[in-house]
Amino acid sequence: MKLSLYLLFFLLSPYESVPYDSIQDLYDTEYQYEEMDNYISEELQVSRTPAFISRPLKILENEGSTLRLPCFVDNLDGFVLLWRKNNTIIAVGDQVIDSFEERIHLEKKSGGNYLVIKQASPTDEAEYVCSVSAFMKTEIRHNVRIRVKPVIHTSPRQSLVLQEGD
Repeated sequence: MKLSLYLLFFLLSPYESVPYDSIQDLYDTEYQYEEMDNYISEELQVSRTPAFISRPLKILENEGSTLRLPCFVDNLDGFVLLWRKNNTIIAVGDQVIDSFEERIHLEKKSGGNYLVIKQASPTDEAEYVCSVSAFMKTEIRHNVRIRVKPVIHTSPRQSLVLQEGD
């Protein structure tokens, strides 16, 4: 009985299209419909896709340093940020997926967060993408390169002495 009332309620609700210039416009629309001699009013808010405030970065850092990758939008209300490293999800919302990786954490701020990577190593070299959970594909890409100290090996290991003319 509940299911049939639900369906009847849904089917009797008038569909009203909202004109818009862009899918990113913001609308507050009130709907009114009649159900069993009662008037019901609902407010529907359609939010525009957030725009990024932070800019894409190309970072070259030394091994062992701390990386802070920004992901900030102008209006995060109702949306979730998702971080990927080379197309593998590493964080959703405020949670880092790999809880065993203690070097990586999120630093939450108003309007977004920083992906913080401590003690950067060559395995952290990648493309990091922060995206917004929205209908339209909205993302920012950071490219990270890690510079390592060169290791020089000499051969032979002991000193080599040459006399003039040898």
